[in-house]
Amino acid sequence: MAHHTDVFDLSELAGIVKNRYGVDLSHYRSTCLYRRVLHRMAMASCEDIEEYIGRLTTDSDEMEKLMDIVTIHVTEFFRDRDVFGLLERGYVPALVAEKETSGHGIVRSWSAGCATGEEAYSMAMMIDRAVSRVSPNMHIEVYGTDVSEDSCRTARKGVYSNEKIKGLPADLRDGYFEKEGRSWKVTSRLRSLVRFRPHDLFTMSPYSHLDLIMCRNVLIHFEHEVRDEIIMNFFGSLQDRGLLVLGKSEALSGPLEDLFELLEPRCKIYRKKLKEDHTRED
Repeated sequence: MAHHTDVFDLSELAGIVKNRYGVDLSHYRSTCLYRRVLHRMAMASCEDIEEYIGRLTTDSDEMEKLMDIVTIHVTEFFRDRDVFGLLERGYVPALVAEKETSGHGIVRSWSAGCATGEEAYSMAMMIDRAVSRVSPNMHIEVYGTDVSEDSCRTARKGVYSNEKIKGLPADLRDGYFEKEGRSWKVTSRLRSLVRFRPHDLFTMSPYSHLDLIMCRNVLIHFEHEVRDEIIMNFFGSLQDRGLLVLGKSEALSGPLEDLFELLEPRCKIYRKKLKEDHTRED
């Protein structure tokens, strides 16, 4: 079936999405957005955007499929093992040791764009293991946010298929999950460390005094000026010398580079500079 591939007006579709979900599609890169809408039009056998909008108004399942593809729910436990390896072997233990030395008895982290929760739970497992070696009584708070309430609901349940779990080492699987029929459920203890809530990254950050923020493979889908606003929100949410982890194809540029120290160029691990550090550079 042929489809119109010229640039078409998405304003009516964007209005429907904004009214129903509160998601502003104007922040998304237009080329990515058009490609995803065209894909859903093809899957729904719609010839043009007008026919597809008519489909969206009558088919709630199609609207959910559109939102899934637009808001990028691609995730897995410990996705990009090399990134987590760097954090687990060095940066997180150092962070925990510093907390122990200074007497600050809490580690706070945020998975921004957490989809169905795998990244947030991975962060919680990683931090919990580091804390258990240094200071078992240290408090852990991990926040997971996503624009989709459905994704947050799935994350709170913490039930995952064998397919999702099979890549985990046995000690993590057996230590943090319980078999439930043909699935695996996050233990109540691990669930107690993680809190999920819907949040739009285009609004102010709901958290402060964070030690670690992971927001990977999300910013690349937004327009540049919007990305800068989100990064500034992250900057304000982090403690001095807090860690920011972006996707491997995402990088800070322009004035934002003065606010963070790039620790791992390939894995895009940054550290928030102390105020006097970027004041001195000016």
